Amino acid sequence: MNTSDQAAIETRGLQPFLRFLIPSLLGVVLFLVPFRTDEGVTILFGIYSDWMQRTLGEILLDFVVWVTVAGALTGALFIALKPDWKESRPFLHAIAECTPGWLLLRIVGAVFGLMVLFEVGPEVVRLEDTGIAMFKDVGIAFTIVLFPACFLMPLLTEFGAMEFFGTFVAPAFRKLFLLPGRSAVDATASFISSSNIGVLVTGQQYRRGFYTGREGAVIATNFSVVSLPFALVIADVSGLAHMFFPWYLTGIVACILCAIITPRLPPLSNIQDSYKDGIDRSHEHDAPEDEPLLRRSYDAAIISAAKAPNPKELARSGTQMFLEQLMGVTGPMMALATTAAILAFHYPIGEWIGAPFAALLSLFDVEQAPRVGIGFIFGFIDQFIPAVIAGDLQDEAIRFILAGLSLCQLIYMSETGLVMLRVGLPINAWQLFLVFLIRTIIVVPVLVAAAMILF
Repeated sequence: MNTSDQAAIETRGLQPFLRFLIPSLLGVVLFLVPFRTDEGVTILFGIYSDWMQRTLGEILLDFVVWVTVAGALTGALFIALKPDWKESRPFLHAIAECTPGWLLLRIVGAVFGLMVLFEVGPEVVRLEDTGIAMFKDVGIAFTIVLFPACFLMPLLTEFGAMEFFGTFVAPAFRKLFLLPGRSAVDATASFISSSNIGVLVTGQQYRRGFYTGREGAVIATNFSVVSLPFALVIADVSGLAHMFFPWYLTGIVACILCAIITPRLPPLSNIQDSYKDGIDRSHEHDAPEDEPLLRRSYDAAIISAAKAPNPKELARSGTQMFLEQLMGVTGPMMALATTAAILAFHYPIGEWIGAPFAALLSLFDVEQAPRVGIGFIFGFIDQFIPAVIAGDLQDEAIRFILAGLSLCQLIYMSETGLVMLRVGLPINAWQLFLVFLIRTIIVVPVLVAAAMILF
């Protein structure tokens, strides 16, 4: 611990306490505290999202579509000119920077968006269960949550909340999940608010040197769980709202098992345990081990709050993160989500890919096994697909299992998977797919066992 840290610890006045307490408390209220409304239990972000959709309506669809178009145009400009904007024009670099592969996804997303908006092109792209659903549900939800997440997330990450709570749970997290204690705040932020928020938090902490590459990858692929509000939506779409709590509890148990097992298996166990740029800041805010736990937690929080960026720096970094995610992720997300829905629901390739799972399900006399099999594997591309399939089935036990997959598979390339790749974590698409398969193998027996007990 350096001299400035020690000086910060020795400051026991009201001002350091308020600098930690007020932003952290605001962050907890915004991201973590559930509220009961006429529609059920949600968080402030859920209330804000509902209000935005009710108030702005179709304007949001226009916004999402034109964002995909802008992303495609700026990406094409970047590829064509290869400008050196990283230092001279960082905001423009954040908007435009992409590889040829990412540019292709941006262009496909923009083309799909224009088809949906102007009702032109192949009808299969703009059906209620393909393009319209993906742009209105996935696209709008992503853009609505992105803006406040990028600008308000530092209330949780920069002013001591992660250090305060992380100190308490560090031993348990190290033993069970091979992770530092501060990752508990990542898990909580995702658990109650948004999986994308959890991934953004993880990417930010990795880039700043608080997580190693392995730790960041483990946290993103295991703790960026489907949020509580979205879990309620899944249960409703799947026809399981009447038994939400046993279903949700089953999903949480399955996710905990995955978080214990997957870090100990390849590919996650093979990722290097090294810090980005070789800079280790993981112990930057640690307090002496011989102090009481509460004092250590408080001291770590005070040090972190004292070093927090000023409002101008926070606004600048938030703007850059917002532009990077908005332009870099929205188009590819829409391209993959819409393509997945088209293939899954309107072409036989969905049944072909799901055939191994369908064959296994047929051994247990599962009705509509080919369609159910689609949900097992297409969840890798989009988390809505298992839930949509579940809503059409009569067998409640199968609906329970498919809805559980929507909740527990976590890695969806149309949304969180893309964000994981864009935030700079040292994990590629193939590794994400392997983790997805491992999670599915772990989760299915838990869901089946619970379904057998409950039904």
